[in-house]
Amino acid sequence: MKKLFVLLGFFCALCFVACSNFQLAGGDMGVVSLSIGDNLAREIRSAAASRNVADGTYTLTASIRGEYSDSQTVAVANGNYSGVTFTFEDVPVGKNIILDLTAKADGNYIWYGNSGKHMVVSGINNLNVAVGRVSGVLLWNNSSVKIAPYGNYESKTSLLTKESPYPVWCFDNAGNIYWYVEGENAVKRSKLQADGTYSALGDDYPGSSVFLAYDNITDSLYKMTGTEIIKAGESTGINLSEEGISPVAFAVHDNIAYIVGEVGENDDGIPQIVIRNYNLGTSSLLKESSMYQLPTSFGTNPSYQMIYHEGALYLLLSRVSVDSMYQVEGADMALGQSDGLAENYSLGAVLKINPDTLALDTRFGANGYLGLSSSKTSFSGITETGFNVTNGTVEYSGPDSSNDSSVFYGPQGFVAIMPKKLVIADAGFTMSKD
Repeated sequence: MKKLFVLLGFFCALCFVACSNFQLAGGDMGVVSLSIGDNLAREIRSAAASRNVADGTYTLTASIRGEYSDSQTVAVANGNYSGVTFTFEDVPVGKNIILDLTAKADGNYIWYGNSGKHMVVSGINNLNVAVGRVSGVLLWNNSSVKIAPYGNYESKTSLLTKESPYPVWCFDNAGNIYWYVEGENAVKRSKLQADGTYSALGDDYPGSSVFLAYDNITDSLYKMTGTEIIKAGESTGINLSEEGISPVAFAVHDNIAYIVGEVGENDDGIPQIVIRNYNLGTSSLLKESSMYQLPTSFGTNPSYQMIYHEGALYLLLSRVSVDSMYQVEGADMALGQSDGLAENYSLGAVLKINPDTLALDTRFGANGYLGLSSSKTSFSGITETGFNVTNGTVEYSGPDSSNDSSVFYGPQGFVAIMPKKLVIADAGFTMSKD
């Protein structure tokens, strides 16, 4: 069984911070009121203009989520947002909430912002609403790669026929996607259009690539060919083959490259990793983290992806592996065969890392691993004559019915950009004994 969870969106907006007043009544229940002022209305109209959206019927939605939920939508004519007020009655004081504010024009999302976490208190609550541009969501299967707008996955458009088993891509802050096309030995860019669709692949960046990263501060695309970092077809002078690490993940921000590298294994074959950052202007090493010993539950062969997002590094780990169970006697046992034990993995996690100290944020998830399943299930007494198995055992590490909604099955990558959210495609399997 396979599951895919994608939280995503595409909104074009100018980045800013706006203050909104929440009016709360005293006591255990409050009234939450949000009024759209002139400055906030001006920013939303600016975002619509940047998308070439014509005047017409606009809708604005304010939603509260978290420990309390409610939502209201109003229609406005010709983008006259100023003066629109949302009032939520009977909101319990002490609840942790997040306010989402979205704007639509002709059914297309044009603007998005949210407040971050806030605990409702008595009196006036001033919340900052952060906004930013959001891309479409990347989707793929065994034969093709497509991209879809927020909330409408059926209207996805094709980018290319996939020629490699695992996609190599990155987004920039404008929502454009950069994609390595193996058959053409080049990186192609597909631009986010005003209506939320994407252009055909163009803007050739010749040369092979194992990792891609975009520096939104310097407006530069970087490639890594395995051990060498390349910008605009020229080497940056950093060659990791001389550094003693095997790179597995790569991100760039403000002329600094962040690289995750495997530096060996423990006695059980579980990878040990370090994180390094380099000054791309001087090609010099700035810092190396302490060694991270990955959890034993990942087994010996996880996959990785890393992004820089809103002041932090996020490292995605994944392990999806289906092991076959063969039972072979004595000297006839060949490499890869077992004595009736099959180990299967379908799990993953996201780590949050401080880009300055390269330290793991242990408050993020459980001891720094968000979404990692601790479940391990054994199925024993399996007999399968076709595989010469008698009383065999299958072990499965991954979600079960007790944690299905809170852990990963097998996260495949960060597949879009969105303010204050990580957009992750999650695909894996569960196991039961039949």
